[in-house]
Amino acid sequence: MNNLISLFMNYKIQRLVEYGIFLMDDDSPFLRKVMKEYFSIYVDNYYYNIFYTVDDTVYSDDNLLKEFQGIMEEMLQDYRQYELEESNEEYANHVQFIHTLKDFTLEVLKIDTLQIPSKEEINVIVEEFVNKNEFFKEKIGNRMSKFVKLVKDTFVANSKLLSHQDHYFEVFSRSFINHKEITYLELQHNIHILHNYRKSMVARVYLEEGLDKKKMECMIQKVSLMILKSVIEKKETPTFIINLSDSFIKRGKINDDIFNLIDNPLFRHYVYLGVSYNIYTSQNDAFSEDFHFACIQDFTHINDIYQKVDIINREGIFDYLIVSDCKYKDREYFLGYEGEGMKILVFEEE
Repeated sequence: MNNLISLFMNYKIQRLVEYGIFLMDDDSPFLRKVMKEYFSIYVDNYYYNIFYTVDDTVYSDDNLLKEFQGIMEEMLQDYRQYELEESNEEYANHVQFIHTLKDFTLEVLKIDTLQIPSKEEINVIVEEFVNKNEFFKEKIGNRMSKFVKLVKDTFVANSKLLSHQDHYFEVFSRSFINHKEITYLELQHNIHILHNYRKSMVARVYLEEGLDKKKMECMIQKVSLMILKSVIEKKETPTFIINLSDSFIKRGKINDDIFNLIDNPLFRHYVYLGVSYNIYTSQNDAFSEDFHFACIQDFTHINDIYQKVDIINREGIFDYLIVSDCKYKDREYFLGYEGEGMKILVFEEE
């Protein structure tokens, strides 16, 4: 199982390639490969804010053009190794394709930013867009109905994913005092909607350790969907913290199945993995991965809280220290902490 965001972005690249192949009316493997390179750069720029040629982190048409120029030059450089392996005509044609597809794919991308409110409006919106755009109008000709179907298929698949709802499990959020921009997320069951289940039995089964992995997988996919919707709609996305229990870190690495689900640039950017200090000290190698980490610590039975905080901070790996619980008299210290490095987060009282 892969990360939901990655699956969506890979599907987007695939669909953009299909648009390009349709418009060019050529389905050669080489064209598919080159188009995929260009569209992958677009996804990295537009959705991930990852750039390779320009020194920037903000998407713009000018930056994308420079990025396309960069990947074009890189592809041309890499393709030179085939100059003596292919016929002069084939090599020249492929080089020309790399050049031509730079501007071609820039035009194709206009369909990705087309605002389509509903499936019922696709025909009108796409036809109006094509008729006003000479590039699309010329390429599509009398194949309008086929192109509309391509767009409709993409819209339906995307809508199905983005509107997915799970009525049995829900993500609940907890807030921190003075840090409204950070949200702690927990997965809770919602099985009480099935009235023939006994609540006590459901609660007991839900806490069984054998379900930890399934619950974590469910949690990650739900959080990924939250991030994906926010990014697509260009909304401000908060910082999320989720608990990565000790059972998912062994032999100095994060569980492979869990790692695959969180191995995505957007997930890495917006989600902090909450872990215990003990698991950090015993599985240090797992924290070499390029993720954000927060330490979750119960201070209820710690006598010297100042020393403990200092020890955790000096590790330099944690951006946040979450006080899961503490003596009430110590709350003011945690709330007023101004040490360099990590920030201390205290849950709002429920």
